Amino acid sequence: MNLIEFKNVDFSYYLDDENEQSESNEIKVLENFSLVIEKGSFTAILGHNGSGKSTIAKLTNGILFAKNGEVIVDGQVAREDDSIFDIRKKVGMVFQNPDNQIVSSIVEEDVAFGVENLGIPSDECRRRVDEALKTVGMYEYRTKAPSKLSGGQKQRVAVAGIIAMKPQCIVLDEPTAMLDPSGRREVIDTVKNLNREEGITIVLITHYMDEAVQADRVVVVDGGKIKMDDTPQNVFARVDEVKALGLDVPQSTELIYRLGLKSKETILNADECVEFLKSKLEER
Repeated sequence: MNLIEFKNVDFSYYLDDENEQSESNEIKVLENFSLVIEKGSFTAILGHNGSGKSTIAKLTNGILFAKNGEVIVDGQVAREDDSIFDIRKKVGMVFQNPDNQIVSSIVEEDVAFGVENLGIPSDECRRRVDEALKTVGMYEYRTKAPSKLSGGQKQRVAVAGIIAMKPQCIVLDEPTAMLDPSGRREVIDTVKNLNREEGITIVLITHYMDEAVQADRVVVVDGGKIKMDDTPQNVFARVDEVKALGLDVPQSTELIYRLGLKSKETILNADECVEFLKSKLEER
C-alpha cells in the first residue's frame, strides 16, 4: 500500500523575490517527477548536490509545495492550507543539524515539545516520551542537558522527538552529515530498528553509500529525475553508471571493483568483502 506519492510534480526556486517570478530567474528542480513510497518500506534517496533530493524530502510534509502536480500522503493531497497539519502528523522530518531541532535545556522536555503541541493529555505525553527515549536508547539521558551529549546522541534525541508524535513515516535529510563514524552508526542503527521493529516508513536522504545499503530500496536522482530505482544490490552493481552520476559506491564494492574481481552478488559491506576475498584466496 502506498503512503507517499508524487504525481507529475514540478518545483522551482526563484533567484529573486518570489513575487516577481519569471522564467529568467527560475531554477527548475523537479519536472514531471513521479515517485511512490510504500508503507513500511525503507528507501534511500541519493544524488549529488543540487540533484533535487532535499527538495523531495521537504515536499513530503509541506515545508515546500508543488508548483504543478500533486504530492499525496496517505490519500491526502498536500495543500498550502490548514489541512497540511494532518500530513505533518503523519510525516516527521529530521534534519542535518540536530542543534536546529533541539528547543529545550532538558532531553525529556525536548522530546515532549512536539507531543504537547498536539494537545496530547499529560499522562499519555509522559508515556510517549519515555517510550520514544527507550526506543532510541536514550532513556538514561532523559534528565541531561542536550548540550552535554555527543552529536549522535543529539540526533537520536531529535528522532525520539519525532517518533513520540507517532508518525507513519520519518524523512531524514542527511541526518548524519555532521557526525563522526560512531555517531552515524548510532543513528542508522536506530533508524533500521524503527523500520523493522516498529514498522515506521523511512525515507533517508544521504551522501554515504554505506548507509544507503542498509535500505531495502535505493532511488538515485539527477537533475530532478529518477535515474535508478532498485535494490542496493542491483543499483551498486552498476558501478560505472553510479560514478557517471557523480556518486561513489560503498567502499567494499569499490575495492572489489578495483581488484577486477567478479562476484555473483554485489559486495556491499566489510563482512561480505572479507568472506569473498577469503573464498578467492582458498580457490588458489
